[in-house]
Amino acid sequence: MIDNHKTAPIFITGTWRCGSTLISRMLNNHVDLDVSYDTNHFMRFSFNRYNPINNIKNATMLVRDTRDRIMKRYGFKLDLDHILNDLGGRVITYALIYDAIMRNYYLLRSHKKIWGEKTNLAWTKIPSFLEMFPHGRVIHIIRDPRAVLLSWKKFTHAPGNDYLDSILNCYDSMQKAQEYIKCYPDKRYVLIRYEDLVTEPVKTLKNICNKFEIDYCKDMLNVSMYKDLYGKPWQANTVHTDNINGISTSVIDKWENGLEKWEICLTNTIMNDLLIKFNYKYSEIINDDGYIDRVIKEIQKSELTSDGFIRFLLTNKGHERYPSDPLNEDRLSTNKVDNNKNTSCN
Repeated sequence: MIDNHKTAPIFITGTWRCGSTLISRMLNNHVDLDVSYDTNHFMRFSFNRYNPINNIKNATMLVRDTRDRIMKRYGFKLDLDHILNDLGGRVITYALIYDAIMRNYYLLRSHKKIWGEKTNLAWTKIPSFLEMFPHGRVIHIIRDPRAVLLSWKKFTHAPGNDYLDSILNCYDSMQKAQEYIKCYPDKRYVLIRYEDLVTEPVKTLKNICNKFEIDYCKDMLNVSMYKDLYGKPWQANTVHTDNINGISTSVIDKWENGLEKWEICLTNTIMNDLLIKFNYKYSEIINDDGYIDRVIKEIQKSELTSDGFIRFLLTNKGHERYPSDPLNEDRLSTNKVDNNKNTSCN
């Protein structure tokens, strides 16, 4: 069975710069878990893009495209025939293909029992993942939106003020998290904060293991054992100058001095009650006319950001989107995901 209660897969997601890679490296150190990051991205690149998926030609195309993309980007070789043979004789579904890809590449190599995958900006796919794998396990990680904004501002290659769009990603992720907590009390859905992960890693990991019904493993905190995509020692992907070992509280409040006052003003205004809801301190930045005028000018400098905030004003909704089309890296996209699709808890 692809969704056995004891071996059901793990899905990790959140905004960019939220600590999702760190939690993936922690879990990957577990004796039973093989957790990938930034390679397959099935829910982003493949899910619902090859319909009808029970058509063998479409299924073959999905596997072939995945093989070619991963080979081109990372130099990893997926055995097309092996995966397709694994699908033989059964009704083909996205869940079946997803499981076959992950087992035939990751578990076959590591000899572990449970596969997992980290994909950023895919929280709207959580309901679909749990529909595909009813016994599946999900980690939804959030981080202070101001810390995300500062980190993304320093990290992104997106032009100009496109980085401001990350505020609305944080808004949607946190808003959806509120819904999922209510929708999935009987599912293995875990919401964690980055800040709790680095300040109380043992407690946070034990809570995850308890929810996932797996034994706690001390090696999950052994940073020296963390591996990157190529099996080499993993280095924390920080944009700050601090020399951190992966589990550090040193960057939690960097945003207080790293962001400009108008950036904090904008984030506070948009996030508002969500900061309080998730126990983030509300900084005392007064929304005076000077800050507001600056915010308006900065938003108008980016077509992407202007589109996002206008839509927010009209709908009171954030979104889940990258600054560029995931299937066309040369073209900026202002077409966000329909957040009413594949996000229902019913």
